Amino acid sequence: MSRKILVADDDAAMLNIYGRIFAGTGHTLSKAASFAEAERLINSNTYDLLITDLLLQDGVGTDLIKLFEEKKAGAKSLLVTGSVHEVAPEALPAVYFEKPFNLQAFMEAVEAALGVLPSPGDPQAA
Repeated sequence: MSRKILVADDDAAMLNIYGRIFAGTGHTLSKAASFAEAERLINSNTYDLLITDLLLQDGVGTDLIKLFEEKKAGAKSLLVTGSVHEVAPEALPAVYFEKPFNLQAFMEAVEAALGVLPSPGDPQAA
């Protein structure tokens, strides 16, 4: 089943990497190069998953996640950061990925968030 994924990252190279990661997965990928662009896309479309960088030039990924959760009940999101040491630990969600991330672990988290695989700790995962 094809799912709609929105990726927000102000690094063009990372957006290209996400394009390559999701090519051939059957998922529809939308890319936003700024907080404002991601906000516009969230307000005008429906997505199954948001993947966002923590620090965007015009906003913070955790705020984008909150906006996404307000728009869609039960929204799923993943946070990716290259700047984990620049924020207070309590500002980070329980699950986040630090760049460079392990591709297999990242894709398992994506599939679990999309409901394709059981979430870690799910009794059905055993």
